[in-house]
Amino acid sequence: MRRIFFACALIIFLPVAALAADLSVQLDDIVFSSPKPLAGEIIRIYVTVSNTSQHDARANVRFFIDNVKIGEQPVSVLAYKNDAVFIDWAPMEGYYNIKVDIVDIEPADATLENNSVVINDFIVDLDTDGDGQYNADDWDDDNDGVDDGVELSQGTDPTRIDTDGDGAGDGVDQFPLDPNEKYDNDGDGIGNNADEDNDNDGVLNGDDPAPFNPNITGKEVSSPVSEPEPAQAPVQEPEPYVAPKPSEQTQTPEPEPEPVSEPESEYAIEPVEYTFPDQSEADYALDVMIAKSRINWNEFQFDALGGNESFLYLWDFGDGKFDQTKDIAHKFPGSGEYIVSLSVSDGVGGLGQAQEKIIIGFWNIGNPSILALIILLGAFAVSLAGYLIYQGPLQRILPKNKK
Repeated sequence: MRRIFFACALIIFLPVAALAADLSVQLDDIVFSSPKPLAGEIIRIYVTVSNTSQHDARANVRFFIDNVKIGEQPVSVLAYKNDAVFIDWAPMEGYYNIKVDIVDIEPADATLENNSVVINDFIVDLDTDGDGQYNADDWDDDNDGVDDGVELSQGTDPTRIDTDGDGAGDGVDQFPLDPNEKYDNDGDGIGNNADEDNDNDGVLNGDDPAPFNPNITGKEVSSPVSEPEPAQAPVQEPEPYVAPKPSEQTQTPEPEPEPVSEPESEYAIEPVEYTFPDQSEADYALDVMIAKSRINWNEFQFDALGGNESFLYLWDFGDGKFDQTKDIAHKFPGSGEYIVSLSVSDGVGGLGQAQEKIIIGFWNIGNPSILALIILLGAFAVSLAGYLIYQGPLQRILPKNKK
């Protein structure tokens, strides 16, 4: 009896299985227009549906983000072929679970286990500082000079350059969570705004002529020792002038006195030496850059980026010239390769350095020597052309002198 039952079931279901479709989707069948998208970008999700049966089939493909349906696309797939559908998605930053389902299959699908795929923890990232590194790979998301782990431990925001909004970046702000304080000049834990003695020299700021210099208090006792005046030689009275008699005018005149040379100066003028703190002496690094633009052949405009007017600047143009202004136009002596160096100090322990290579070619129309050579060659070419014209066609046109 049991054998008869199985035989009947086989006879009934074999035609049904033969008429059924088999659509499938695998994990590799889901492709994103950007495998590592940024927040705010429009991402296109492509899904390829395969038909492994001998019958053409149609169905609908549903897209879910964190179990919320975001769209549905119809698909028609020929027997033993595949077809693709897509949908656009504009996510924000975060981790997402993405699910794709094949539903409403005609004819009915004989295998339902391969009709659904789930992608877990798909990341949509940010590039806060715009340096080309995603935040997930960037150790300093806001590029303020402080690693993200340090910012999280001290309570600052790793995606904001200036957490407290006081105008000083977290990398240089000694009180990054206090909008009323930036720096602590004497390192006593009290910010300069609240500290009544910023240089800790015992003199209050209001009475201190140099409140940030502990070596100047205004109480220095100045008692200059008066040196004895040198004894003056007795002044000789000039003898009265007696006009010579007429008979005496024939006498030989007295020789003129030799000019008295001025005494040499007590002070020697020494060349100015520009010095700046060494990078190893800095408490922290400043992020500075050099922006340059060419004015003419050997003159450039240089701008220091990353500082403000209160910082100290030192330019070394590599040609023996120096300058201490923030932005400057500099003219190099001639063609060649120069290394322009910039050192920046904020005066409270921060130091930044940057370099830029300048190449000035000799063969340039802006070079006065090249310009003079071109003018000379042009004049020679014009003269040569005039001479050739005179010796050639012009001689045939002009009448010849008759003897």
